[in-house]
Amino acid sequence: MLIVVQPLSAGIQLASRLVTAGVPCLIPTQFPDLLPAEVHSGARVVDWHPDHGVPALLALVERLGVTPTGVIAGFEYAVGPAAELARALGLPALSQDTAEAVRQKDVMRERCVKHGIAVPASITIPADDVGECPFAFPVVVKPADWGGSLMVRLARDADEYQRACAEIHRYGEVKFHHDPRRVALVEEYVEGPEFSLEGWVDAAGLHLVSITTKLVGALPQFFEMGHIATPPRSSPHGHLLHEFAAQVVAAFDITVGPFHIETRIAADDRPVLIEVGARLAGDCIPELIMAGPGVDLYLATAEAARGGIYLDEPVSSASAGVAFVTTDRPGAFAGSVSGIEPFLDVDEFDRIVFEAERGAALDPDDIFHNRVAQVYFVGDPGRVENLVAAVLRDVRVDISDKEGS
Repeated sequence: MLIVVQPLSAGIQLASRLVTAGVPCLIPTQFPDLLPAEVHSGARVVDWHPDHGVPALLALVERLGVTPTGVIAGFEYAVGPAAELARALGLPALSQDTAEAVRQKDVMRERCVKHGIAVPASITIPADDVGECPFAFPVVVKPADWGGSLMVRLARDADEYQRACAEIHRYGEVKFHHDPRRVALVEEYVEGPEFSLEGWVDAAGLHLVSITTKLVGALPQFFEMGHIATPPRSSPHGHLLHEFAAQVVAAFDITVGPFHIETRIAADDRPVLIEVGARLAGDCIPELIMAGPGVDLYLATAEAARGGIYLDEPVSSASAGVAFVTTDRPGAFAGSVSGIEPFLDVDEFDRIVFEAERGAALDPDDIFHNRVAQVYFVGDPGRVENLVAAVLRDVRVDISDKEGS
């Protein structure tokens, strides 16, 4: 029986896919209400809070009398507990050092420097020692161990730098994170096209199945606005970024499971590591990889966790992309978006999925309350990238007036 620890984001889709595939699963989670009905009916869902730690997970396994075959982290914050549980059970697992290095961004940078991986120069800033900015502006300020793009800011002057640090140090509850560090990481800003590298490591070694082009919103925020998943052989950067992924996986000793590597190609054509995660990518990227390159990252992750080999490689040269339609002003969602009609008739259009309901309160500066819809395309890589960019440029969210009409 596979154990999926705290599934959230892509972990929820992972759990659903495993249940659909008939894979027996035990799911310890603090958030059972976020799992769809089919997961509750097809898997064994039990209560577990991160505060209770791995001993509580081991006690659950013993009390339920299950025989674990593998352990998977269902979310970024569950990477450490999942790895510790797998080690305790004698199953394929990341080491403690690796689990820490892929979660704590300051440790991540130290590992890169040690192993010759290009990375922005950086320094941690505790709340009691902000002082002057240690690098020339602009700089990136981000939390040391929070997930996604939460509170990641570009600071272009001293005032913005002080404000960005203060926001991290004083931020309230961090969604889904039971023990966040109140430490800011300040680093040099690297300009250049951004990509994420998706794949997994199993008994046969490294498998890179997507070079995902990232479209980021207007600075100073780094909200991810679109993704285009492309098989490496169809990407002009395929060879360069395949080599880079292999270097990163080796440097971090990622020996089992999925990886999500974020990188920018700098002006000297050198890939620079932004972040590396030992977990599935969020933002629907595994679905894009299934629709475009044609690889099931969910089943690959499950097979790797069991110590097996998943042999699928990209079977298509097509890309799949998604554009996130977001609000550019606060207000109540009117239930519609303007300018979408031309995109619904193109051959590459796949579907549109609304995330917000009519009347929902929208805030352009809140990563949890700014998205309204997802627009999907599948087809030629260049064409899909142009369509995603055009949706982001031309489609606008309709906001209700004061009377709610």
